[in-house]
Amino acid sequence: MNRKAIADILKERVLILDGAYGTEFMRRGFKKSPEEILLEHPEAIKKLHEEYVKSGSNALLTSTFGANPIKLSKIGLESHHDEIVRNAVKIAKDASKGALVFGDIGPTGDLPYPIGERSFDEYYESFQKTSKILLEEDVDAIILETFTDILELKAAYYAVRDLSNDIFLIAHLTFDENSRTLTGTDPVNFAIIFDDLDVDAIGINCSLGPEEMLPIFEELSKYTHKFLTVEPDAGEPILKGDTVEYPIKPDEFAIHMDSYWEAGANIIGSCCGSNPAHTSKISTIIGKRSPVERDEKRLFAISSPSSIVNFDKFVLIGERLNPAGKKKLTEAMRGEKIDYIVDQAREQIDRGAHSLDLNFGVEQTISKKFMSKAVSAITYKTGSPLSLDIQTPEILEFIMKRYPGRPLVNSARAVDEEFLKRADFIKKYGGILITLSMGERVPENFEDRKASINHILEMLDSIGLSKDRIIFDPIVLAIGAGADARETIKTISYLDSMDLKTTFGLSNVSFGMPDRSYINGAFLTMAILNGLSSAIMNPLDEIVMGNLKASLLLSKRSQIEVERVQGTDELLNFVLTGAEEKLLDEVDNLLKTQEPVSVIEKHLKPVMDKVGDLYGAGKIFLPQLILAAQTAQKAFEKVQKLIPSGGDYGKFIIATVKGDVHDIGKNIVATIVKSAGYKVLDLGRDVPSEKIVDMAEKEKPVMVGLSAMMTTTAPRIKDVTDEMKKRHLPIPVIVGGASLNESLAKELGADFYAKSATDAIKYLKDLKS
Repeated sequence: MNRKAIADILKERVLILDGAYGTEFMRRGFKKSPEEILLEHPEAIKKLHEEYVKSGSNALLTSTFGANPIKLSKIGLESHHDEIVRNAVKIAKDASKGALVFGDIGPTGDLPYPIGERSFDEYYESFQKTSKILLEEDVDAIILETFTDILELKAAYYAVRDLSNDIFLIAHLTFDENSRTLTGTDPVNFAIIFDDLDVDAIGINCSLGPEEMLPIFEELSKYTHKFLTVEPDAGEPILKGDTVEYPIKPDEFAIHMDSYWEAGANIIGSCCGSNPAHTSKISTIIGKRSPVERDEKRLFAISSPSSIVNFDKFVLIGERLNPAGKKKLTEAMRGEKIDYIVDQAREQIDRGAHSLDLNFGVEQTISKKFMSKAVSAITYKTGSPLSLDIQTPEILEFIMKRYPGRPLVNSARAVDEEFLKRADFIKKYGGILITLSMGERVPENFEDRKASINHILEMLDSIGLSKDRIIFDPIVLAIGAGADARETIKTISYLDSMDLKTTFGLSNVSFGMPDRSYINGAFLTMAILNGLSSAIMNPLDEIVMGNLKASLLLSKRSQIEVERVQGTDELLNFVLTGAEEKLLDEVDNLLKTQEPVSVIEKHLKPVMDKVGDLYGAGKIFLPQLILAAQTAQKAFEKVQKLIPSGGDYGKFIIATVKGDVHDIGKNIVATIVKSAGYKVLDLGRDVPSEKIVDMAEKEKPVMVGLSAMMTTTAPRIKDVTDEMKKRHLPIPVIVGGASLNESLAKELGADFYAKSATDAIKYLKDLKS
């Protein structure tokens, strides 16, 4: 069935998706993943499919959630990839009895650079191999579900869409109770990024029960015109004997799903802990209802993975990531020194920039791969959205495809071929385009600019691109070369009268003149009073920044609002911003008057405690947390070398339990604990319980950390804690993972439950005191 046919169905009625497979197979006594079960017991897969259809499912998911090559390689089944995917589709089709078959693709379990090591292209290649087979086997739709990072989800989206424009495509993210994904994306950001892209439906699944997920889903529904899908868990898991159960029964679950229908859901299913009985109740209550009509809010905004910049308020775009006239930045770009570039980016953000204009200079001298890495490093580490000032079309397209958010693109002239090319990129890859109020030649007066603006508006109508995807540059020319700045002001006023957004490169006006800051500041004031929406400018120029703040105040527009996480102490700021050299210099100064142990106890450890508090409070997100930990670790290592004992605060053993190949959470915790001065012994993933206990008995750590991402592997924690008690090892155990919660952790015998990556530091501190 093609995408139009499914869209037509969804306009008329709500579809019922099936429920959980992994947790249901566990409940039925299977100990392996659905992909492994498919190879060994295909009849069990078919039987569960048939039960879901009998219970009222209109759509079945293939048992391919973990069947991408990267994920399969972790359990030694990569060579079986094609066999698993093809058989999964055939089994689902055989059992479907008229129900739609959705090819299911889940994440790799690896984080992207710079938080992890995976690149967009590695994700893309892996997902495309799976997508290709799903399409060859003629699934009715493809669903990308349980993704926790926006870049990995975009890679999966392009992997599918580059193969087929005809497949119905669904994209899901997974959110925590704070309405954020693991790498900091909120539902509004998700909506504005994927509303630009050619997906048919977006939605949420996993991690939360129906009550906790509802407000997040309602927020998502307000900002998208796409169809909506939802699959909550059946509550938080609890341990009963040796089995893990989920508390929300079918009747209660189905009542909750009625609220999702009211919020606009078009496809309703269930996730971990559910079974055919849940599906049956959902089907009974939702039945063949028609979908609810929704009103969509539109945001004129750009974004990074963790932040949104809304142009309804004045936007300051930092101009200093441009190598023109900057020798060090030129050398950094040609030498591929990302840390220096990120430092330059962060300096502008700290001084008030909301977004940053990124220009690579002579683009042919720099590799596209490095450009993509630089874009990811800046957006993830600083949280700043970018304006991509890239002139070469093929390079721009390469970067836009790999941009982890919704970008601003700078810029296009009102020349048909040039404008239409960039407009096509905006339609295909998402974002907002800056368009110059000029054609082939530079306009001297307002009338010429007005003609270009009107021509652009005509082209927008002809290609079906809305005005909220365009920002106009009124053209700023150098007054030193005889230009009349008032012509630019007239253009701004004209654009503002039509409710069109504007931006310009401020420093162009004073090029070649003395006292440039005063000229720039005065011109900026004139522009703001005539309706300027944003400016590409230097936030390090205090004179211009003073004019900006005063102008916004006098025009009764919002003052600059920059939410920066900064502490009162320099060490904290150095750690948060990744200023490694400044941190180490300050540590050297402290060591002149204090003993190494005192530097750690009174300065470094309290700083990491504060970082943990900021993360727990949602003030910073995973990319910034990892940056802070990696930076602090350098300082700890420096000071510990000066302590005779090595400054060893003790050993911390960490492992992912037997049967579980996920290690994102484990690796994050290991980094954080290491940054607090502990010696971390990382045993890896899929570690036998006996090996963990043997290592604990031998090394005598201050704590053992265990990770279990899957409900099926959570009971392995109890194997470890029972064996430790049997051997009389009085070592506290801290556990964490998506399958766990406070009560389940206690039932499994753990001493502590890590809800977030920084909880380990908090509990280690409590133990020490």
